[in-house]
Amino acid sequence: MPFALVFLVVGAAALYLAFNAAQLAHAKTKEQDTADSAAFSVGVLQARDLNFAAYTNRAMIANQVAAAQMVSIKSYVDELAGTYQSNHTFDTFIESTALISEPWTLPKQAGSAVLNVAKSALDTAVRIATVAIDGLDKILSTEQAAFHDSMLLQIPVVAEEVAQANEPNSHATKTYFATRGALALNSTLNFAKRNTPAGKTGEDRFADVVTDKTTLDQFVQQRGANIRDPFVASIVEECPGASFIAADNNHRGGTQLRQDKRGWESLDATDVNGFWFCYFEVGIVGSPIIGAAGSGGAANGPGGSYSGTQGYGGFNNFGGALTSALTEIAAGKQYRTGAGRSLSSSDGGLQPYLELSTLKTPADGADFNRAPAITVEVQRASSSISTTDQLHIANGRLQVTDGTANNQMRSVASASAYFIRPADSSAGAAGALNNLTHWKRDDNKWEYPSLFNPYWQSSLVATNMAALEAADLAQSAGAP
Repeated sequence: MPFALVFLVVGAAALYLAFNAAQLAHAKTKEQDTADSAAFSVGVLQARDLNFAAYTNRAMIANQVAAAQMVSIKSYVDELAGTYQSNHTFDTFIESTALISEPWTLPKQAGSAVLNVAKSALDTAVRIATVAIDGLDKILSTEQAAFHDSMLLQIPVVAEEVAQANEPNSHATKTYFATRGALALNSTLNFAKRNTPAGKTGEDRFADVVTDKTTLDQFVQQRGANIRDPFVASIVEECPGASFIAADNNHRGGTQLRQDKRGWESLDATDVNGFWFCYFEVGIVGSPIIGAAGSGGAANGPGGSYSGTQGYGGFNNFGGALTSALTEIAAGKQYRTGAGRSLSSSDGGLQPYLELSTLKTPADGADFNRAPAITVEVQRASSSISTTDQLHIANGRLQVTDGTANNQMRSVASASAYFIRPADSSAGAAGALNNLTHWKRDDNKWEYPSLFNPYWQSSLVATNMAALEAADLAQSAGAP
């Protein structure tokens, strides 16, 4: 009997110990899964922030191109309407000297009526559209900044919500992001920086993209050289001998982003170019025909005078209008007059945008395409674990404590967003995306991390030793 009683006590203690060990091991595994889920979700939030910045940047680029088109249309139509007016010096010359002037005058009369109506309608429509486009860009810029700044509040909330959803007795450590995790959180927020291009000269990433020749269509970049109707070839009416008169209209134009990025400026110009001569018995009389036939200008930044002949991104002289011998008279006149009333002076120009603080390439190391890792710590009170103590089935000498430090079980996990361009074909899909040998487009070009393409996604990463040691110290000290 004594032996049996001793064996029973020892057996019961062993049973309780095994039961507690199983409960604690299960709780530990569950707590680590909870920390992993919370960290991964925070990484998804980080990727969502970067992707939202990329989507809004792309939207603002498209809107800037649309604003440039509105400015171009306004300038183009104003110039065209002016060209088809019949009040230029050469119009009088043709009517008084050409034997057959109808090829010149009739197209002008027919075109003028149509263009005046079109100009009146477009003046209003283009102004409304430009104000709307520039206003939308401002909204996108504001929303982008607001979403990014809200990450400071969203990350702790998401960590807590996911922890609770995975294990109701678990919580994200309340003070973690304000103390031990503050440095990592700050690195995450500073991974992207806010740039303000408007009002500044010099290089800018957004301006580089929006003025790239593959971004802008040809109509915006260079609207010429093309010949404007009407065209006339006739003889000189009052000439007693052989005579000839010929002339046509030559047009050029273009739209440029101001060097200070405060808006788009456009200029279109048309000159009349030709010659005439009359043969008399005593000699030949004649001269070239050169003169301004029409011009137009527009801007969605500061109106009035042009900011200069040089635009951002290598564009200059408004499609060559100012330097071409075929358009320089009308172009010079329009340039001195200025672009006119701004289509959208208050919100014109490039808006503030987010871009990576440092643009990295593979030369910066294996993790060049990753954002800073975010570490999440979750904790659970040991009293919520169903051990023999909490079930009250072992007391006195048979009591087996859980042995947790300061009656808490804690787990940490880390995650970060990473940038990777999926292969255009299915060959580089699935898990192979994490292998840099598969991280290449079908044109064999690498696409480096940026906030202009939404290729950010989340994955767990190893937690650095410093964070682990800090977590151990905090739990040992009973820190909240």
